Amino acid sequence: MFGQTSPMTDPRVLAASRAAAHPIQRAGSTWILHPEQFEASIKAGYEHPFAGYFAGRAGVLGEVEAAAVDAMFGIFGPGVTETFWTMGLPVHGARGGAELYFGQAAEWARPRLSGLDGLDRFIELGEKVIAGAPGCGLPLFVGLAKLPRVDDSPGRAMQVVVLLRELRFGVHLAAMTLSGMPVQEAHLLNQGEEYAAMLGFPGPYPPVEQFKDKRAEVEEVTSARDAEIWGLSLSADEAAELADLAAGIYAAIAAEDPANAAAG
Repeated sequence: MFGQTSPMTDPRVLAASRAAAHPIQRAGSTWILHPEQFEASIKAGYEHPFAGYFAGRAGVLGEVEAAAVDAMFGIFGPGVTETFWTMGLPVHGARGGAELYFGQAAEWARPRLSGLDGLDRFIELGEKVIAGAPGCGLPLFVGLAKLPRVDDSPGRAMQVVVLLRELRFGVHLAAMTLSGMPVQEAHLLNQGEEYAAMLGFPGPYPPVEQFKDKRAEVEEVTSARDAEIWGLSLSADEAAELADLAAGIYAAIAAEDPANAAAG
């Protein structure tokens, strides 16, 4: 039934994947929106930090039309993708932009995660999920997973965070599409008007109370499928361990810069 896990999914794996969702999402968004990453994009030759983001995250799709990128992201208001994808693509090309951005994630994380216990185990367990995940319908995740990863533990752990985040995001976007959840209303329910405006949805904003149940349904479907994917490669104990390690990574990031972690 829509929104239920498979009978084969261990409830403990579901609990673990749900527990990991917040720290993984926040760790990734803290990096993406961090002033140091914005500065790194400008230093790399991008006219605007969002141009670096669009070229970096979507570069694995190749030199496609902006409309295709917009469909793969599924979160931006009218014209945003056209502006920043067109601006960013020529700077390093599609593949070059993707490799640069993925490497920047590692570079950003090194001073924040260096010396943190459990990074190698997080990488081991996270990469089991990544390797075992079905790729059908998840082109951004699959493309990013094919990029080369760094060898050092702090940098590679952050790249694994990015990949696990992209995996869940792809599942989430599919759930939104299936349910008919409008993107603008989802932003308003999740993080409010300021966040919706940042992603290119100008006010005035419509009421969103009628979408609360649909939003809950989307979250349930996302969690159920994410747990199924985790369960393909991890035992319940391993899933719980991965969730705990993800929480530790985000705690280290948040402790280093609480204001930016909260904003992310």
